Amino acid sequence: MATKRINLSFSMDREDDAKVYNILSAQKYKTDYVIKAVLSHIGERDKGFDKEIVKQAVKEVIAECGGITTENKGKENDSCIQHELPDDIFDMFDNL
Repeated sequence: MATKRINLSFSMDREDDAKVYNILSAQKYKTDYVIKAVLSHIGERDKGFDKEIVKQAVKEVIAECGGITTENKGKENDSCIQHELPDDIFDMFDNL
């Protein structure tokens, strides 16, 4: 199987770049370290995120707020019925 290379550049003027450069420079097995770091990061990002749970939560919030109606269809914007969603739903999305 072929070996592939990726060339990375770090700007030492940027704090994060310098920090990562120093961390990688200190590693004896850089490739293994990067592989584990990336896979761990991806795993943490996806961990606990279940699309179906989020969809169900949104459905419940919409239902609690009176649902989505078609009462506004064909009306002027000034006469539209406005359903107000609770701030909790927006907080939930901020925390994802």
